[in-house]
Amino acid sequence: MATSVLLLVAACGEDGVEPTTGPNAVASSPAVDEDTASSPQRAPAGNPCDGTRGPCEVVASVDVDGDGNTDNVAIELVDGLVSVRVDTGGTVSTASIEDKHILRSDITPSNVFVGAYYITRGQGADIVVDGKFGLGGSELFGVIGWDDGPVVVPAPPVLASEFEDPTAWTVPTEGLRVLVRCPRPGSVGAVTTEGDSSYGTPTPGGAYTETVTSDWANGAWSESDTTRVPGEYTSPNKLAKTGTFECEPVHSAPPAFAPTVSELDPNIVLGGRPPSYSEGYGETTPARIYFGGSPSGLVSDIVWDSWGGERATGHGNALYVVDSVADAEMMPAEVIAYDISTCNTRRAYSKVQWYFPSMGGHFDPTLGNEVC
Repeated sequence: MATSVLLLVAACGEDGVEPTTGPNAVASSPAVDEDTASSPQRAPAGNPCDGTRGPCEVVASVDVDGDGNTDNVAIELVDGLVSVRVDTGGTVSTASIEDKHILRSDITPSNVFVGAYYITRGQGADIVVDGKFGLGGSELFGVIGWDDGPVVVPAPPVLASEFEDPTAWTVPTEGLRVLVRCPRPGSVGAVTTEGDSSYGTPTPGGAYTETVTSDWANGAWSESDTTRVPGEYTSPNKLAKTGTFECEPVHSAPPAFAPTVSELDPNIVLGGRPPSYSEGYGETTPARIYFGGSPSGLVSDIVWDSWGGERATGHGNALYVVDSVADAEMMPAEVIAYDISTCNTRRAYSKVQWYFPSMGGHFDPTLGNEVC
């Protein structure tokens, strides 16, 4: 079932957050009292794409930390993540969600940005990002807010899915049509609308529109009201990526920064789609690679010194086999991924090899294993 992810970056905290990833990311940062929102002007916000490794674009300007000053917001696509980068006057805070897109040719930083709204609070904007364009079925959204560091907000009960992470906001797009409204700061209205029939099956009682309102307080959602009226609501935009959030935008166009381009491709993967018994192939910077079968095809504890260039180099541990696997010892090994090609429609290192410098080994490009 196809999905899509939304990232809301709500800010009540001060800047200085270290880059964080994952659905439960929390980073320390001094809190900002809402009474200080009228604090003196600080340095103008800069380019949040400075220092990035992957495709990055500044997409909006809006106050995300609630201090009354305008911040610049960028989206970066790197390491299998959709990352929101916010520059609040020379300091960049970063929060990320998993990049679940399938059609890679459609994905650009500006294409996954949806907008900035007051959703979880009225002081500091929430940044909405689509992490996977829908292909039917349900779309997934996620919410990250700043409160002494990035904290992923769980989905309101009506949008929660028992099959996904509790922070994933689930929005059906087939049969039912679900969208989100922002009736007031700190509150969301999940609107479900269904026609007279779905896939040829009549809807009991006919078409209807139901709105479940949930309020955000003390780190949790609570349902406060449910209304159901006959008739199907017609959304002005039925596309899930752009039409899911019927909220008042609060962002403006950003300054025209020069594009940030890296010589490296951090989204490149190692090899193609792997057999079910292997590990690490088809991934970026895998910490463990394994062909499956014999343990001689395993390299563990890999730390990559470089990734995304003509060659990727790393070091880990592998079995040094002399006579038999049974007598082999685990030793430090150097790992080289190289020969960039296209594997299963993705740019990938098509060959990999590892060797043991302590035993006189060296890199020989003619001895690599084909992994594409």
